[in-house]
Amino acid sequence: MENEKKKQWHPAFLAGMQIELKEEEDKLTFEQEHYLSSKPLQIDILIIKKNSKARLKKNIGHIFRQYNIVEYKSPDDYLSIDDFYKVYAYCCLYKSNGNTQNEKNAEDITITFICNHYPVKLITYLEE
Repeated sequence: MENEKKKQWHPAFLAGMQIELKEEEDKLTFEQEHYLSSKPLQIDILIIKKNSKARLKKNIGHIFRQYNIVEYKSPDDYLSIDDFYKVYAYCCLYKSNGNTQNEKNAEDITITFICNHYPVKLITYLEE
């Protein structure tokens, strides 16, 4: 049974969704297993504290927990609303990619954005 080929359920489910929504198919587009990126997703910098209880001396280290995702924008670049959501998604993916369920606790992960310019549009968007 272990060598048995794994059943592919997604094509059947997609067909079922298309049948269910047939009356409105002119308003919809269906894409099966849509790729989210043309290149591998990668975090700019991941800083992992070897001892989660260790206190770091540098100021930036005071906000760190065990797993710390850092997004760096070059001096010519700016931090956009989409950058925020992309890095937040990276955080969620990183959290979910453990060897065991809930291996990384969400409360043990931080996101830090570093950029040269104050992100006015992003801050306004988040405040609203």
